[in-house]
Order: sequence, then C-alpha cells, then structure tokens
Amino acid sequence: MPDLVIFLTNYSEQFIYAGLFLILFLCGLGLPIPEELTLLAGGFFVHLGIIRFYPTLATVFVGVLIGDMALYSIGRKWGQGIITHRQMRKIFSESRLERAKQFFGDHGSKTIFIARFLSGFRVAAFLAAGTMGMKPGKFLILDTLAALIMVPLLLLLGYFFGANIGWLTELFTRIDFLLKVGAVLGGVAALVYFLLKRKKSTAHR
Repeated sequence: MPDLVIFLTNYSEQFIYAGLFLILFLCGLGLPIPEELTLLAGGFFVHLGIIRFYPTLATVFVGVLIGDMALYSIGRKWGQGIITHRQMRKIFSESRLERAKQFFGDHGSKTIFIARFLSGFRVAAFLAAGTMGMKPGKFLILDTLAALIMVPLLLLLGYFFGANIGWLTELFTRIDFLLKVGAVLGGVAALVYFLLKRKKSTAHR
C-alpha cells in the first residue's frame, strides 16, 4: 500500500494530463461530457497547484484538436457512404445533398468556427464538414483558430475563479443551454422562411 501511495504521488500529475487528454479526445468523438467543463476543471487543477499551466495548455489543446480531426475524418471516410446508401436516399435525396454542399461551400468556414463554441452542435458540424468534402487543411486551420480563443480562455477562467468553480460551471452550463436554444430557434425560423419562400415561388408559377 505505501508503494502505491508513493507511485500516485510521484505520477499523479502525468495521470491528470493523460486523463484530460483522453476525455477531450473522446469529447471530440461525441462523449456526452461538455468540453467546457473539462477545460474549466483543468484550470481548477492548476489553481490547486496539482498540475502546471503550460503543460496543461499544451495537453488540452492537442487533445481538442486531435478529437476534432478524428471526428472530421470519420465523416470524410464514411459519411458519403452512409448518406448515399439506398436506405437513406429518401432522407438524403440528390437535391438535398446538393443544397447541403452548396451551404458548406458558402458558409462552411463560419459554421466550423462558430460550432467550436457550441457543444451541442460541434459533433454534427464537424461530421458534416468531413462528409461534405471540406479540405482537411482548411478544417484544421478554422478549428485551430477557434481553439486558440476557447481553450486558453476556459483554462484561465478555471484558474482565476478556482475558488468559485461550482458557480462558474453552472454559469457556463446555462450559457451553453441558451446558445443551443437560440441556435434551434434560429434554425426553425430559417426553415420556416425557406418553406414560405418556396411556397410563394411555386404559387407564382
């Protein structure tokens, strides 16, 4: 037992780095744990003096990007095969696929950048980026730029507000919920507008 205690004392920092990396990597693949809370926890551990800031920053940053690239790669490799399967043709018709590709051609950059800040839509957006054929280099650049803002910010918040980590976590949970509601309402409004416009154009024919 004493040997185990000594082992954990000597290597607890490395275990925490590995744990943060693994959680963020799995979050990128859809693990239902908000990345934001994991990053805040990393900052909190730095606040407690258990781990150091710069190694933590490097660890979580790489974990975030590798998880995102893995999800993108899944969409790039298997996404087209899934949506063009004969069982899915009723949902993903040729016209819908063309509209989706057109949307990503026009708004893909903004979508990927914004999705990095919205946990509820990150998985769908990154999968769609791979499926719709966004270039890997472009995806990585956009994701990296967004992560350069998000990752250090959340780590620093967890560090400076470590004494109030519970309050901060609750605040981010509420903000994330409001952003999701806003995005859903915006999507519904855009869909209604599109359907009304289409109905109006059909009536004038």
